[in-house]
Amino acid sequence: MSESSPIKDALYSKISVIGQESIHNLLLGKKYSELFSMTYENVLKSIKEKIDENEKAGTLMESLTHYLFTEMLIPSQRKISYGNIELDMIIPNLVELKKNSDNSILIFFVKSSNNNIIKQRIQAVKKIQKTDKNIWVISKDEINISQKVYKIEKESFSRFLDDIQNFTELKNMNKLNIFKSKI
Repeated sequence: MSESSPIKDALYSKISVIGQESIHNLLLGKKYSELFSMTYENVLKSIKEKIDENEKAGTLMESLTHYLFTEMLIPSQRKISYGNIELDMIIPNLVELKKNSDNSILIFFVKSSNNNIIKQRIQAVKKIQKTDKNIWVISKDEINISQKVYKIEKESFSRFLDDIQNFTELKNMNKLNIFKSKI
């Protein structure tokens, strides 16, 4: 059982209001910017707890991404510890990462504004995934690094979802290419 948090609670409350069918229609229509506004932007405004802005943005984006990957049947593992290194998300899974790292994406959700902490986390992740293009960083702020960076904003969010779908299709991970429930 995963622990409850005000961020996750607010997200799943908003998802419940929007409805799974509406979310699936937005995903099928590739209306990612609209989906981002309806979920991320509205949830972010609704969280009243005193939480660091970077932590709030990163945690919310991580939770939303996990939910959407589940709905889109994109294989992923979340919150994995490997070699004493915490990994936020792996596409498709740790087994494939160990077998062939070229077929795996490590996604790091930035939850700090401290550049030293961010760089330390990336260096740790690079011990596992040596290919920079297969380390994707999701951040509230612009970061100048050699890995692929997606800012937490509409256009970048759309690009992120397109890129992950293209990656899973290219690697034959999403063989059925359907959503988990019928529309």
